Amino acid sequence: MKQFFFAWIASCCLALSGSAQDVKILTYNVYHGERPDKPGTPNFQDIANLLIQRQPEVIALQEIDSMTLRSATIYGEKLDFISKLSRETGYRGYFGKAMDFEEGGYGEGLLVKKGSKYHTIKLPNPAGGEPRSIAWVKAELKTMEEFYFGGTHLCHEFEENRIAQLDSILSYADSLDKPVIWVGDLNFTPDSPEYQRIPSHWKEAGAMSDSTMVTYGTPENGARIDYIWYDSRKFELVEYKVLPLPFSDHYPVWAVLRMKKEEQ
Repeated sequence: MKQFFFAWIASCCLALSGSAQDVKILTYNVYHGERPDKPGTPNFQDIANLLIQRQPEVIALQEIDSMTLRSATIYGEKLDFISKLSRETGYRGYFGKAMDFEEGGYGEGLLVKKGSKYHTIKLPNPAGGEPRSIAWVKAELKTMEEFYFGGTHLCHEFEENRIAQLDSILSYADSLDKPVIWVGDLNFTPDSPEYQRIPSHWKEAGAMSDSTMVTYGTPENGARIDYIWYDSRKFELVEYKVLPLPFSDHYPVWAVLRMKKEEQ
């Protein structure tokens, strides 16, 4: 009887490890920690509450200030936004600096439940303008499955820069040895040359759900420029939403992806 019981437990564990695993994802341009509709008003607690309520596995935040004079104006002291958000939410945080700004840094933020190999890659700027980067982490799910997750904010001025930055991201993503998801504020629309340039094995969650909801601005005068991209050979889409929240000039973009089972 004992042998039967332990065999049953083992079979259950194997079934669990072989089951499909869902990954909840959120990307959000947070307008450097300030409410655009209420200048000088922090949006930190609104964002922290959103993450606590939603509990995504991986989060990418754009327009992140770290110890800048601007953050001191908004919060009364220089603020390391990601470190504070990490403490408040229980996530592991990482700040990927794109450039120096007002005595501190400005760039990308990642928050994950479990991760390793955090790193930042500078992106090309052939036409000049603001420096840009992408922050990466190797994230790990409860089932011990691993994938790479990247968050970025592409150039808002020059198509030439965005194309070069895309090429850099895609080349690096295709070199990785685990499934990949990359997200962010890409500053181009679905009808742009940049969007059309992305190879077909990369799928975009909004398009796959037939969503036309804007992610920036107002429904009457906005655009869909924030995206969640995934390798369709490794993931399939379960859910996609744009969350209509007023904490920034962008909206949070949410998706659930299911990691495909490996062929035996």
